[in-house]
Amino acid sequence: MRELLKFNDLQLVQKVHEFEKYGPEDDPTLGRFRVARTDLSRMSWNSYVAALGDCDAGPLARTGVMTFPLDEGFAERLATALLDSPRTDMRREDFAMGYVGTAAAQCEYLNACNEYRELTPAGLQLLTEFLAKVGPQIEQAIGHPFRIGSTRQFQLVPERIASGRHLDGWPVAIRKLFILPQGCGRRTGTTWFRQRDGKQLELESERPIWVLFENSVVWHAAARPRRSGPPSSSTCCLRARQIRHPISPVSRAGIPGSRPRPTCSKARGLPWRAAFPNSRRGTGKAGCADWSESARLSTHLPRTAPADWG
Repeated sequence: MRELLKFNDLQLVQKVHEFEKYGPEDDPTLGRFRVARTDLSRMSWNSYVAALGDCDAGPLARTGVMTFPLDEGFAERLATALLDSPRTDMRREDFAMGYVGTAAAQCEYLNACNEYRELTPAGLQLLTEFLAKVGPQIEQAIGHPFRIGSTRQFQLVPERIASGRHLDGWPVAIRKLFILPQGCGRRTGTTWFRQRDGKQLELESERPIWVLFENSVVWHAAARPRRSGPPSSSTCCLRARQIRHPISPVSRAGIPGSRPRPTCSKARGLPWRAAFPNSRRGTGKAGCADWSESARLSTHLPRTAPADWG
């Protein structure tokens, strides 16, 4: 992989992105690179949040979970668009450059748990309409401006595989938002939470709702429908992240593109060179030192397309 350092920053990002899409997942050199990059990305997220201010100040921080009613007319249109969307599988290679991907084994597991749907232009238009209406509520709940970093649309498959209680382990400046246009409950599938105050909550609503929660702070798990039959409990999952100024467009990162990585320098991906041991850039500084300064100053995240990112 050291040969990659001969490329410029953007070419380096593109080459490593191709390796992660199509290369062997058990490559030891790539594995060491991923470990170093993860540590650097975490540091960069922490610097990013510190520069923008407290991301834990809104009402959501009290319990970590908030639910809101969803307009029934809109919910019916969204459910129709979702069910009319083509079915698809989560595939390891289908994620945008600059995003954290999903390993092949995890894709296989999630495909067994969920039936995924493509995000069509009609669905994207409805999500944009939704954000235009509830955006101020989201901003008030989390206490700062936000943008949607990625999306998934799926239906829960009746229980085949146990769903473990977990934290997502993402930067705490990212939260999840579920839109449940058909409601939720034990009959059709729902989500269990252990809130910040220690109380347990299992969503139950015959009416359409949307839910905002701190996916890396509160423990949660899917409670899948126990009956056999077709998938149910249609869900749009959006990932909202902290930013300096509000931006509404929805980013299309691919189904396995879970969250964006922080940007370093002019490469629109992450601190690539710093993850290579003893790497150097034009100034002659060590990679990690050069990265840390860039991360301190950077307030942007990688672009997928001009239409998706402001």
